[in-house]
Amino acid sequence: MLHYDEGYKQLFAHPRIVKDLLQGVVDVPVVANLDFGTLERRSGSYVTDDWRRREGGDMVWRVRVGET
Repeated sequence: MLHYDEGYKQLFAHPRIVKDLLQGVVDVPVVANLDFGTLERRSGSYVTDDWRRREGGDMVWRVRVGET
């Protein structure tokens, strides 16, 4: 793990920071339709293409998209 990974994980573990980042940096129309009240942190575990299991390497969030 890189020395700054843990700091980023702690920073992006907060829904308000994720919301501010998406609204302030991501320049795509769908961001205006995201329902940030539904932000939910999900497991960062997954299975790779060659069937190896990975645990906790990523910060994953789920958010609902409202009406366009």
